[in-house]
Amino acid sequence: MSLRKSLRRCAITAFGVATAATLSVTAILPTAPAQAVVSTNASGSQFETVADLMSASNLSGTVYTTGDEAADDGAGMRFSVTNTLPDGIEGNIAVPLADNTWAVPEGLPTSPARNTDSAAVEDLITRAHTFYDAGSQLVWDSSRPTPLTGTVVHSSTTAPYGVTCSTFVSMVLLGWDYQHTTYVANENTQVGYAVDFGVDPTTSKIWRANNLASWFYANGDLWLETDGNYQRGDILFFSEQNPEGRIDQVRSGTEATYFGNVYHAAIYLGDGKLIHSTGTGDGVNITDLNPVLEADLSFVARPSFTSEAANTGESTDSGSEQSTQTPGETTGGAGDDAAPTETTGPEAQDPNRGESTRTTNSDGVRAVTPLSPNRRYSRPIEDHRSWLSR
Repeated sequence: MSLRKSLRRCAITAFGVATAATLSVTAILPTAPAQAVVSTNASGSQFETVADLMSASNLSGTVYTTGDEAADDGAGMRFSVTNTLPDGIEGNIAVPLADNTWAVPEGLPTSPARNTDSAAVEDLITRAHTFYDAGSQLVWDSSRPTPLTGTVVHSSTTAPYGVTCSTFVSMVLLGWDYQHTTYVANENTQVGYAVDFGVDPTTSKIWRANNLASWFYANGDLWLETDGNYQRGDILFFSEQNPEGRIDQVRSGTEATYFGNVYHAAIYLGDGKLIHSTGTGDGVNITDLNPVLEADLSFVARPSFTSEAANTGESTDSGSEQSTQTPGETTGGAGDDAAPTETTGPEAQDPNRGESTRTTNSDGVRAVTPLSPNRRYSRPIEDHRSWLSR
């Protein structure tokens, strides 16, 4: 099976239907490519969105967008127009124009804006492993409800429950673990460090891999991968021309544009390992960053975390990048009365599935024991080169 088929629609929204009305960082998408040029000056043509740019012809030199899917979404770029598709990552992220030329992004950051927050990273990875340890309780399926839809998943459907690459990464970034999502519980609860997206997760429309990349870019946390600067806990994004084979839908306006042609997202574990939802095997898998995926690695995000209550839809002050709270502390949001150490689902059913990573102190606050990058996994790490080969 090809890479494109095996990861087909991996970046799809948690709502399971790829309608243009449901997929946008700003919750509004263009219904069709708009009029192309917003303005022209000595420095080049300027367009409001990537959809506008894609509909343009006879461009040359330097052009600009003021946004990705909307003019005010903060994800504008500078491009150089070329008649030949470049090789490598530049070619993967180039925007195809209407006359078979390409607009190649330029001037992008090429290094992280901050150092790694080791406490937040270990908490992130510990929570990511709870979705891996769920095993066959999860399956890659974009048509099924997820905790991001606001549905109490375990009450509305039966296992295995659906997950995609972007919904998995998003739930972990929101500070959730498997046991404190509606896969298992009756409410979603932030139980660790989180990225404050400033939204109510169950009504947000950013949970697609390319929209996550766009959000990180707009917030200054994304860079173009050029020399292996990524570290344990970073979010890796992968791009291709004609992402997910949907360029025709993008051109017609029935599908939103793909920021940077991103089609897949994963969490980097270190030592050349990824944890991600791949569409093969159980819902969340641990694989090598094999040569096929590595060739498509385009962007990396190093999130800024907070352990304060986040993503309630209200403005919160996350303070400094380094939090003084205990990593993994249960913080805010609905479901605070849930027992911090309650274990249900696969881990409770099979005590041999994975190592214990949680303890509770006398105050009932959950502490997290960081997982070693060399952890011995309860399920074998499969060699996925066969299903990722072109």
